[in-house]
Amino acid sequence: MASLDERYLASYPILERLGRTEANGIPVPHPMLSTVAPDLWRMIGEACFGVIWNRPGLSLEHRSMATISVISALRRDDNLRGHIASGLDAGFTPAEIVEIIIQTFFYVGAPIGTTALDIASSVFEERGLQVEPIRVFDPEEDPEVLLARGRDKRLEVLGEVAPTSDFQVDQEWDRYLLEYLWGSVWTRPGLDTISRMVCTLSVLPLVATNRSLRDHIQGALRIGMTEDQVNEIFFHLTFYTGESIARHARVIAREVFSRQTRQS
Repeated sequence: MASLDERYLASYPILERLGRTEANGIPVPHPMLSTVAPDLWRMIGEACFGVIWNRPGLSLEHRSMATISVISALRRDDNLRGHIASGLDAGFTPAEIVEIIIQTFFYVGAPIGTTALDIASSVFEERGLQVEPIRVFDPEEDPEVLLARGRDKRLEVLGEVAPTSDFQVDQEWDRYLLEYLWGSVWTRPGLDTISRMVCTLSVLPLVATNRSLRDHIQGALRIGMTEDQVNEIFFHLTFYTGESIARHARVIAREVFSRQTRQS
């Protein structure tokens, strides 16, 4: 087993890829934490970047997507700025950062999504980066075509989903989500379906019901993600959401995995 110092030193290459080291490869200190709580600052380097970000099961890129998604949902705006910058240093284009935020828009709500985009825009501007947004939304498209595309995408990801109810308002609500969440967001270019699921599973423990989280974990397996990848998303969230939220998501995941095993 690696020593604590070995774990800490293992954070250096991760932080370098995330643009958080000085020219000599030493991590850039946090002005407040390194002065007021140096033990916590050391623990962050060791337990977060040295351990969690180094775990197998998720790529650094998927970990960056997960972190941007969950911090956006948590409205940790100062922290989000740093992780958007790190996402750029990890190799994402501004358009890909925008797509990460768009993916969670209907899950976390418009005010949170637009705030995250405003922060991203300011980071791009500070770096002198030009955004080349992905433009695919067609206002002339037949709504029935949009509905069919959304239905197909939801079927691909979640499988058959029973109608909410016989009430007209619920049927209208289902159609609304099929058109805009599934037909307009999940089908966008810029991120593949697994990356979109990584972003989604990173925010659902904060905002979703157990049923919705369960459906999306099943969906993750359906589209080709492994149990290890799903577990790693929730392990990764521990440092950002706190252990109780991450543990609850892990319990739901374990139920899904057990059910899948019994059915196979």
